[in-house]
Amino acid sequence: MGKRLYVGNLPYDADEAALREVFGQDGRVVERVHIVLDRETQRPRGFAFVEMATDDQARQAIAKLEGTMFGTRNLRVTEAEERRPGGPGGARPDRPMSSSGPRPGGGFGGGGGGGGAPRSYGDERNRFGPDARPKHEQQQRRAAPKRRLGGESSEGDGGRRGNSRFDDDEE
Repeated sequence: MGKRLYVGNLPYDADEAALREVFGQDGRVVERVHIVLDRETQRPRGFAFVEMATDDQARQAIAKLEGTMFGTRNLRVTEAEERRPGGPGGARPDRPMSSSGPRPGGGFGGGGGGGGAPRSYGDERNRFGPDARPKHEQQQRRAAPKRRLGGESSEGDGGRRGNSRFDDDEE
């Protein structure tokens, strides 16, 4: 058992002094309180970590405070788990790697070589627009005749519907 505790289901208006007071009852010594804040809004996320002086004091705090009312909520007090390897968003040993995980070759543009090595931009360069297709598909597309949508109509417009003023390229 460690001396670091996870305190969940905190009211959003909870502050460090109030947590020190609650966990310091019955002669327990609180070494550190860390209320976790949202990165963007800088508001509390509803949980905190409390570090007690000894493992025995941590056990006592769990036994006394688990499920007790704090403000308007019932506290959830358990032993804090150690951080998983890889940090936030990193690999976790209890879950398989997803298809959206890290790619071989490193960061952006990862062209094979080790960890973001410079990439040569020859014929394999990513292209956008009409040149994005492989060359053999580009040649097939140029050689294929243009198809018209719909069947032939009796008006002789080649199966096209709509305003005839846009059809001056066929006259």
